[in-house]
Amino acid sequence: MKKIAILILNILLLSTLFGCRNSEADRVKQIVDNMTLKEKAAQMLMPSFRFREYGKEDQSEDLTSITPELEELLKEYGFGGIILFSNNIKDTDQTRKLVDDLNNASIQGGHLPLFLSADQEGGAVQRIPFGTFMPGNMALGANGDSEDIYRCAYIIGDELKGLHINMDFAPDADINLEPSNPVIGIRSFSDDSVTVADDLLYFMRGLQDQNLISVIKHFPGHGNTDVDSHTGLPLIDQSLEQIEKAELVPFDKAIKGGVEMIMSAHIQYPQIEDQTYHSLNGEEIYLPATLSEKIIQGILREKLHFDGVVITDSLSMNAIALNFHKKDAIRSCINAGVDMMLMPVDDHKSTSLYILQLKNYVTAIVNLVNEGLVSQERIDEAVTRIVTLKLRHGLLDNKQEETEVSIGSKEHHDIEMAIAERAVTLVKNDGVLPLSEEDKVLIMAPYNAQTNSVKYAIQLLKAKQLITSDQNIEVCTFGFETSQNDFKRNIQPFLKKADKVVFLSYLYETADLNGTEFRMIDRSLMYCKRNRIKTIVISSHLPYDLTRFDADGLMACYYAAGIKNLPLEGKGYPPNLIAALLVAYGDIRPCGKLPVNIPEMVFKNGIYSYGKKIAYKRGYSITY
Repeated sequence: MKKIAILILNILLLSTLFGCRNSEADRVKQIVDNMTLKEKAAQMLMPSFRFREYGKEDQSEDLTSITPELEELLKEYGFGGIILFSNNIKDTDQTRKLVDDLNNASIQGGHLPLFLSADQEGGAVQRIPFGTFMPGNMALGANGDSEDIYRCAYIIGDELKGLHINMDFAPDADINLEPSNPVIGIRSFSDDSVTVADDLLYFMRGLQDQNLISVIKHFPGHGNTDVDSHTGLPLIDQSLEQIEKAELVPFDKAIKGGVEMIMSAHIQYPQIEDQTYHSLNGEEIYLPATLSEKIIQGILREKLHFDGVVITDSLSMNAIALNFHKKDAIRSCINAGVDMMLMPVDDHKSTSLYILQLKNYVTAIVNLVNEGLVSQERIDEAVTRIVTLKLRHGLLDNKQEETEVSIGSKEHHDIEMAIAERAVTLVKNDGVLPLSEEDKVLIMAPYNAQTNSVKYAIQLLKAKQLITSDQNIEVCTFGFETSQNDFKRNIQPFLKKADKVVFLSYLYETADLNGTEFRMIDRSLMYCKRNRIKTIVISSHLPYDLTRFDADGLMACYYAAGIKNLPLEGKGYPPNLIAALLVAYGDIRPCGKLPVNIPEMVFKNGIYSYGKKIAYKRGYSITY
């Protein structure tokens, strides 16, 4: 009798579940069937509207409120979504009104509500200037605590939701396998596939638990390139078997974990996609992943079984815009299995021309279908996925969940700083750390923004009673001073008064290894060594410069940006430099672990470059 009852209960549960899915599918089908081809084409686009009017030489006017031209455009076309940038986001009330006005214009035109998205990864990529920045993915990889990663994303989701934004192009699923990578770097959690896979899952769930649509990127992986697809067309000469062991691991785990949307990368994989194309400059190139049916349909859809929405990286990036005829790019992209096209037109042009080009883009999709170059079935498949995702997140009912706005709150900033402190990594300490109030400390920062971070750190040191006075702390910038005379005049007088000197180094790209700022640190370190002054170098961005300098102490904090202006009321600020100084003065024991392998530095013919040997292995750290 008990078995029969359980069987009946299971049948009822299955019937209910099937009924819900059937109801969802029926509703989506009805919506899609009632759309015109023009409306379907518009749903597949996600443009940006950064400028009220674009002008040359920094004369552009940011778009912070809806304009009559934009309202008319949205009423006519709707579009699938809009991506927002810091140009659009100035304060809470203004942003919410702009977002709501954009959405309402689409609805008033009889179209679906919009995906309203932003790139809010934390760290180096964030769009809310008054929000909580968070330390960024590589810092989270160094932190390594799953609760901290989840908490970080949950707060990001809370703040986006507070602005009525419903989609975040985060987290970054790329594995930073190439130290000279010019575009990923600290946006990656690690150079280890398992670490990236685990960390991105916690981040994704933090966003999803705020009902944010999390979009992972850049499939099948942008971490092993030395070319930025914003400026060029990268190539990764690896086989499917090779990327299955590394790049695809995070995507596979995210798909199994319920990711709903994935962004493609504009990268050539000649061992996987061997179809070539004669580019606009006459060069024979391979179809990049975004335009490759073998990669999008074959690998992402069929091999990894992803049936969510695929969106391109911006199609106005040089990798696509400078190489492909627009019609060819649209056709290849849609036929490859892509559902949405991000920023299909570069918005750095006059408003009237930009709007005209967006309209022409919609017309181009319609014409491709009418000419038989793209099937109606492929369009319907894409739009069905888009509408399904909007339905599942409650967007079609246009019910915005109203929550108490806590963007950039003290509570959020306190959590942000604690997470950043737990990411700070100590790899060398020859009796120089922690610093004490009795030490005469000189802190040398590259620019005024970093100096402001130091000043704010000193305020926190006093508030935490780690120091009672800052009379033994001096702060200066070293900027671009290069010559021996510059050094003697502007730097040496500060050095000679100190017991200990803290240098903030910042490695943004490989060229920085031989930059004038690094040369100035070299000169200063030599002086300090001759005069028995203890030195600490804080690697504040990419940690690959940890083997570049011969100092008594070496730390890493994974994001170099400072504070533009003090005081801080109502502003966001990167916590990493501040956290590093708090740890240096003993606020907590350094507990971060290197998230990437640090190569040995090679000095030859007056030039520094990365060596093949590993100087510090991933996971390495020491404490006081």
